[in-house]
Amino acid sequence: MNNAVKTLGSVKSITSTQANPTVGNKRGFLDDNTVWNSQAGSLIFCCGIVFKVSSLPGLVAQTLGSSTLWLYILMSCIDLVCLTATYLFAKSGADGFLSARKRLPYRMLNGLMSLYLLTKGFFYFVYTVIFLTIDLFVGVAPYVIILVLAVPVVYTGVKGIRALARSSELFAVVLFLIMIVNLAFLNADTDFGRNLPVFAVSPSDFFKEGLRYSLWLGDLFPLLFIKLRNKKLPFFGIGAGVSYILVLVVAMLAVAMYGNALPYVYNMLIRIAGFNQLSMEIGRLEWAALFVVIIMAICGLSLLFWGSAESCRRAVGTPVPARILFTLLITVLPLALPTLQDVVTFSTTDFGYAMFAFALFFAFAYGVAAIYAKRKMPKTPLSSDIPLSGTSSCGNTTADDKQTDALQNEQSAGLSGNVSDDGISASKSSSGENAANITSGGENND
Repeated sequence: MNNAVKTLGSVKSITSTQANPTVGNKRGFLDDNTVWNSQAGSLIFCCGIVFKVSSLPGLVAQTLGSSTLWLYILMSCIDLVCLTATYLFAKSGADGFLSARKRLPYRMLNGLMSLYLLTKGFFYFVYTVIFLTIDLFVGVAPYVIILVLAVPVVYTGVKGIRALARSSELFAVVLFLIMIVNLAFLNADTDFGRNLPVFAVSPSDFFKEGLRYSLWLGDLFPLLFIKLRNKKLPFFGIGAGVSYILVLVVAMLAVAMYGNALPYVYNMLIRIAGFNQLSMEIGRLEWAALFVVIIMAICGLSLLFWGSAESCRRAVGTPVPARILFTLLITVLPLALPTLQDVVTFSTTDFGYAMFAFALFFAFAYGVAAIYAKRKMPKTPLSSDIPLSGTSSCGNTTADDKQTDALQNEQSAGLSGNVSDDGISASKSSSGENAANITSGGENND
């Protein structure tokens, strides 16, 4: 009997040690890239829409006029495809598995992703500087604005995704309420018929000109590198749904409010706040919209900074090159340019076609990578597939959660070959046999 007990204890000890080396380490319960799906939903809202609803409506209207809303619908569908591929890749746990293998195709793919996010970060940073120069810090030297904006972006990006996720979770509710109040109390002369007909330009011109604005696709690709843990509600989908609905509502209102004058409107969120009827009672509310735009812009740029660094880490083994290059791009290059408006002009040239091709390519490539990794990984449940609370009703960590954490940690560390279904079942079988022998032995002794 003593031997049987020792055998059972040894099996438990070996399994626990190999599968979950962080058991007992409170700080090791969640690694640096792990976020809850509620935090991911907040990230989608805070980081994924600000650049789509600020200056973009006016830019699109310059070439497409009343077809602006319909381009938004098309691009939102494409962007949702990119986000779906991102979600499936993050949920599958493929990043940990593929990173551990260090295969050249995956490293090259992440190298391209790093450059892609660096490019987006530079253009978005310039747009933000122009906005702050025009609407807030009029007459202030550009280098002051650049440095003041770059500091929180770089700092938050270096701190990591968990710090950004927690910040987004705090800000999301406030930012959402401010936007809803501005929309609910909107008092402006609107004509929604200005959004018709569907094709104010010919279909060929619609696609030819519309795809030039593809820089604004794929803003949430950095979420590829998170480890997603689920709560009961589908917060990821809720965040995406709320975000894209708001984007389409703002685009529709932009055309309905301004019509042919929309090309002269730089920041639509600020303009909507200016027509808030509550401004007559409590004062002008543009300050609240400014707060929304600045906070969301910093969050979005920080996410791109972190994403470029993480993809660089998987490509060359260290995030330092991407961090240095991103910092130089947003601090040195804007000061070296003759005028920042040249950047805006270039972003809507044929350059947009390249960004469109890259967005579709990344969605396809990471989707295929997720399928490949899922087939190669052992058939074990992932922690992201199970609602986790981390504690039982008594406040102690449950055995199922410990086992799930063990399997997730092992997959993330690339130790997929150490634990298999057969091995687990064999251990269970052996334990059952030992227990049976103990029982039968006790009965015989009696």
